[in-house]
Amino acid sequence: MQHKPTRLRSLLLSSMIPRLALLIAVLSIMLFGLSFHFIIKQTDELQRQSISGLEQDINYIVSDTTRQLADLAANDIIINALVDIERRDSYLPMFFRSLNLTQAKSVEFALFDFAGNRVIDKNWNATIPESLSSAWRQQTLGSSNTFSSVSQYGVLISVPVLLKGVAEGALVMYVDSLQSLLAPYPRLTNQLVTDSTGHVLFSSEPALIAPGSNFSNFNNSGYAITQANWKNLTLYSVKPTITAYREMAWTGIVLLAMIAGFIFIILHMVSMTGTLAERTLSKLYEDIKNSLNSNSNAPLRDDQQLEAQELSDIRKAFDKLIWDLTEVSLSNEQFSNVLESMGDMLVVVDQNQEVLLSNKRFDDFCDDQYGEKQGILKFIMQKLGATQSNELKHFSVSTGQERFVRWTKTSLADANGNIRGDIFVGSDETEQRSLESHVKVLTHAMDEATVSIIISDIKRVGQPIIYANSAFEELTGYTREEIIGHNCRSMQGEETKEKTIDCIRKAIATREPIETTLLNYKKDGTKFFNRLNLTPVKTNGEITHYIGFQQDVTQQRQTEQYLQEAREKAEESARLKSSFLASMSHEIRTPIHGISGVLQLLGGSELTGEQKHYLSLAKFSIQGLLHIVNDILDFSKIEAGQLQIEESPFDILESLENLQSQYAILCQEKGLELHFHFDLQGYHVVQGDDVRFRQILSNLLGNAVKFTDTGYIEVTTCIEKNPDNTLRLLCSVKDTGIGIAQDKQSTIFDVFTQEDLSTTRKFGGTGLGLSISKQLCGLMGGDIKLESVKGNGSTFSFTIQLEEADESLIKPIHYNNASKTVKGKKRKVLIVEDNDINQVIAKQHLSNHTTLSAKSGVEALQALNKMKVTFDVILMDCQMPEMDGFEATKRIRNGEAGSRYLNVPIIALTANAMKGDKERCVSAGMDDYLSKPFDAEDLTDKVELWASIEKDQEANAVH
Repeated sequence: MQHKPTRLRSLLLSSMIPRLALLIAVLSIMLFGLSFHFIIKQTDELQRQSISGLEQDINYIVSDTTRQLADLAANDIIINALVDIERRDSYLPMFFRSLNLTQAKSVEFALFDFAGNRVIDKNWNATIPESLSSAWRQQTLGSSNTFSSVSQYGVLISVPVLLKGVAEGALVMYVDSLQSLLAPYPRLTNQLVTDSTGHVLFSSEPALIAPGSNFSNFNNSGYAITQANWKNLTLYSVKPTITAYREMAWTGIVLLAMIAGFIFIILHMVSMTGTLAERTLSKLYEDIKNSLNSNSNAPLRDDQQLEAQELSDIRKAFDKLIWDLTEVSLSNEQFSNVLESMGDMLVVVDQNQEVLLSNKRFDDFCDDQYGEKQGILKFIMQKLGATQSNELKHFSVSTGQERFVRWTKTSLADANGNIRGDIFVGSDETEQRSLESHVKVLTHAMDEATVSIIISDIKRVGQPIIYANSAFEELTGYTREEIIGHNCRSMQGEETKEKTIDCIRKAIATREPIETTLLNYKKDGTKFFNRLNLTPVKTNGEITHYIGFQQDVTQQRQTEQYLQEAREKAEESARLKSSFLASMSHEIRTPIHGISGVLQLLGGSELTGEQKHYLSLAKFSIQGLLHIVNDILDFSKIEAGQLQIEESPFDILESLENLQSQYAILCQEKGLELHFHFDLQGYHVVQGDDVRFRQILSNLLGNAVKFTDTGYIEVTTCIEKNPDNTLRLLCSVKDTGIGIAQDKQSTIFDVFTQEDLSTTRKFGGTGLGLSISKQLCGLMGGDIKLESVKGNGSTFSFTIQLEEADESLIKPIHYNNASKTVKGKKRKVLIVEDNDINQVIAKQHLSNHTTLSAKSGVEALQALNKMKVTFDVILMDCQMPEMDGFEATKRIRNGEAGSRYLNVPIIALTANAMKGDKERCVSAGMDDYLSKPFDAEDLTDKVELWASIEKDQEANAVH
């Protein structure tokens, strides 16, 4: 008799319940173990948090109290108390009584002086061990540092009271025990603080462990203890272990309730699962049996007797079904994957042009076209016609552009060779078309470019050229066939700089771009300068090629060389011109000085009225000649770029008033009215070049006086403040003179230009004054302009930029304040001058002193060494034969004239007036400077000044 199989529900219950019981037991043990571990860990973590909180409390008490004491020590009341000894007793006690720095009930404060004596206190009854008392005094009073101590003697904190960084006293706070400071703070567990000997300084549960006892006497059985060190103290957290067991008991009850509920749920789920599975499989079996018409009486295999009846019946029906379906499903899946993985579009139609099969690429293509799939397919079939392949043009709806698709038609035949339809395969060539078109455009553009272009492959041996355009052929003479496959070394020659070639090789080796110029040779041997720009090209993130742009810059190089030579010639010409002007200045000023000196000597003699008149005419002529020379030199300095604008404070109101006084006399002689109007906005002292400002205004005033016979001259000056805080000075000079014609006004500021020749003949002048004034205005950040009507006068207006300055910065005049002079004393003066006339003039000017002359620096050194008399002052000409004044001065300063002349005052007498002359005098060691021609009074004043200076008061300033 055949054994009846067990039902699925009974089999599931009998098989799963023992396993579930074992699983529940294991899970229960694990849960209890994890719970116990978690509780122990939580207890330990709670104790560590408690110790951390205790440490933070102690830290906070010490640091916060120290900070408060430090703030208090910086209080003016405390600091003044150490200085104001007599009055501190009146206010300090009241101030101390108002202090409350901690929550402790018994706190003692005291203020100590630098010697450690208590000045004032609050509740101070502290009995401190000598070691602790000595420690805080040494740290705070001795080293000016804060001090804190927590020990069995209590808590002591001291901070220095600083005066200029040094401790002049100390504020000390003392609490007799740590217990009173920490008691107000809440605690997570029982907390203890002991010192290094185990003495209890603080206990959060005094009933359990009393403060002042020794912790080693505490019976710790039944307690969990965690400790940590803080400085010289030990912090403890004490918690009874019974607390952990109580928590474990409650956790166990909760876990047992959870396990019981889990068992009930599992049993219910298993029962429901068995019932549902039995019902489902039975129904499935009936459906499969009806479908496959299986034999229901077939016996089960011996190894399946214990299986459920439902599964045994289903197995037979599934065996055949799975076998059949597996083959079909696998074949269809593989075919579908092949279709979808195709990069091309595919559609299969029957003989009635109905779609049998299409892949997703074809479906997406149809979605991107106007019309339906059937209409699109009909269009493709019509266009192909009898041909097997053709490229068709389609319009994309999504991109709005044309798409190029190559369609291929293949007949669909069955196993017997009968034609069942057609297969259409479409390959999208739009991107390839675009790429090919783009490449053609780029290639054409590069080939037609006027700049030589080459491309080299640096990954291949020898880094050969793989492309060269037509411009390269025209530039070098090499054809593409001759250069492609080779490199450009054939274009280098013996004059090509090796250093430039090394730089190119290094740039390629390091894959860096480079731009350089090197000498190359064309195919016919012609040299040319090649401006080469090499740029690396990356492929897939790696530099594989270099593109080179070449340009023939031979003509540019030649032009640059020509310009360089021209620049050097111009600089040499300017240097020669400057040297010539310096020489001419010296040569012209020397005879002018002789004439001026003679006239000054004549002026000091007895003359008739007619002779005095002639003498005044000669002096006026000399002044005019000197003015012309100065104009020419100023213009030359500007033209050579040697004129420098000084930036120094000056009183502009004083300058204007001096000019007004100076020209008032000239106007009075001609019967003209002179009016000055000022609107300086309070800026009397400004920063700028006072000399050049007065030169501009003097030129304009001089012209106004010269060209005005009747009427008035009006000068208006105002200052405005710019947005950038600089100052803008606007000055205008208006006259009622002859005026300037409209057609001459555009050239009036040109060099050597006056209105006409008659003006020059009638009024004189060089025509440089206005040109110099215009250029000076430009150098000072401004401009000058003219408004004039012929016969009705002129108005010249100019602007310059200034800055604000402090009146205290104006330097006092050296002659009045620098030293104390002694008038009337006879001095010994050595005059070193190669010009006989100038020697005579200088001697005559200094007739009240003892003078000796020398014609060169060599004679001067000989005189200084041989003569016993010691000269008080040396007057040194700069330009002399054999040895000039600069060299002679350097030798005197170096001791070649003896130690007595190391600091002798030396005054330069020079006819030079170019840039650098004054600096050369100072650099050579001269003390002062007089430019020829000079007045006799200036000479005597300088000799008197320098001769009267004591040795320890010698000045080196040049005026």
